[in-house]
Amino acid sequence: MLCSCCVAPVFSGMYERSSKLAPSLALMLAAPALNPAALVLTFMLFDYRIAVTRLFVAACAVFLTGVVIEKSVEIKPVTCAPIDPEDGQSLLLRFIRSCAYVAIRTLPLIVAGVLISMAIALWLPVGVLASSRGQLIATIIVALIALPLAMPTFFEIPLALLLLSAGAPAGAAMAVMIAGPAINLPSLFTIARSTNWKVAGAVAFSILLFAVLAGIFVNLI
Repeated sequence: MLCSCCVAPVFSGMYERSSKLAPSLALMLAAPALNPAALVLTFMLFDYRIAVTRLFVAACAVFLTGVVIEKSVEIKPVTCAPIDPEDGQSLLLRFIRSCAYVAIRTLPLIVAGVLISMAIALWLPVGVLASSRGQLIATIIVALIALPLAMPTFFEIPLALLLLSAGAPAGAAMAVMIAGPAINLPSLFTIARSTNWKVAGAVAFSILLFAVLAGIFVNLI
């Protein structure tokens, strides 16, 4: 039930200790995208078609993104430092040192990403989206805007309701609920730091594709 910013350091630690990209990305995406409380609220506040679509598409994004990227994007393997059983350091001390190392590497990127995403949020053109005649265009625009935003947990729900009340198509609200919580600029910065920009770009493209497809499906049903 972590937001995408909070789970970013967890991704870095897991990937750098295990050198397994697919499980690390699955954990990073699942924590915000399959948040049980957010899913329950979605079923309570939205039409069942939107709620079921969110659950299904988010699950597909979580379980397919990492696997496909691991097989299709070339990355340099991470050399995991073995833990010496004779090491006199306590487990707690090693844990504290690992947390500090991850924090030093990821927190500056998270802060930079949050500041940039806040600036983007101020430019969110709700009025334009409400007056747009093309549902596909509105869905793509909203997905592109929601993707880099650093949203607090559950924030995608009131934002989707705001779009619907402003007259935006249901697909636009659907795109927010898929792209918004799953990934953002801070987490993309963290992925790029731990792997490379090809992996970060592939993750962003995958989530964008799932968000747009989910929006198109909701607009059609």
